[in-house]
Amino acid sequence: MQKSIGLLLILVAFALGYFGIKNLNEKTAEIKIGELEINAESSESKGKGYAFLGGGALCLIVGAVLVAKKNKA
Repeated sequence: MQKSIGLLLILVAFALGYFGIKNLNEKTAEIKIGELEINAESSESKGKGYAFLGGGALCLIVGAVLVAKKNKA
């Protein structure tokens, strides 16, 4: 039972990592004038991205521990 929960957490971790990277790469507006480039990014999407990445890292660690743990029974 612990191994299946661990595998599920690892899959959730990969999904959270994907959405975290996707949120970090989002740009809301970009202006290029010659060599001058101005980017306007939403700090909310960056915050969400870091939250998803942190949650994904936590799920990955807990999932790996559950999968690697030996049953005492």
